[in-house]
Amino acid sequence: MTRKSTPQRLTLKLDGQHITAERFVKAVASFVALINDVSEAVTNERGAFRWIVSVESGSAIVHFRPEPHRADASFVPLSVKAINDGLDMLDKRAERPRFWSDNALRRAKEIADVLDAERGALDRVSVSVDHRGRDLTRKVVAHVDALIGSEYKSLGTIEGRLRTVTEAGGMHFVVQDPLTHNNVRCYFEEDDLDDYIRAFRRRVAVYGEIRYRKDGVPVSISVREFRVLREASELPKAKDVKGILAS
Repeated sequence: MTRKSTPQRLTLKLDGQHITAERFVKAVASFVALINDVSEAVTNERGAFRWIVSVESGSAIVHFRPEPHRADASFVPLSVKAINDGLDMLDKRAERPRFWSDNALRRAKEIADVLDAERGALDRVSVSVDHRGRDLTRKVVAHVDALIGSEYKSLGTIEGRLRTVTEAGGMHFVVQDPLTHNNVRCYFEEDDLDDYIRAFRRRVAVYGEIRYRKDGVPVSISVREFRVLREASELPKAKDVKGILAS
């Protein structure tokens, strides 16, 4: 019996008579951010893979081969499949793919948004897995907008694990919900930077004005109050509580 090969490589291909450097860089950068985001959700490990890049001579074709870095090699086909299946789903309907955060959805929209057939700049974007590909259409843009386009705001608290502290796109850190893998951007004043760096990878609670998408999932929060939560291993055990009550 012939064993079915597992997916090991992703390829991004851009076709058009006048592919500008700006559109090429935007598509590639968005694709890299997308595959990193989905892979992180699959493996639950930031920087799980190093993506080894190769470019075909004389074309706008870029190959991305994942090399395990902080994750087991068995996660490679799972991550590639999650990326591929997600793009396929978004081109067909407005439904959130498994392991896809809001950020991943926005990146897919950015990739599809470089299409501009009317002006002859870029008339085709395709993504393939081990030579089996599909074209992306601007339906992806409409479907992502349907999922996360509208929004509203209210005061509230976000709890999760502090994953990232960065100044890219405005000074913020990212809190990830351990169940949904949804990432919430938490915007703060630079004076408090050291507090958030010390809380890296800790469970935290953040209070402030939360911006939600239309289905009620939080997207970002303007930080007003912040505290580090105790880990499960630090909480009192049942026998400790029993002892307190007895006394």
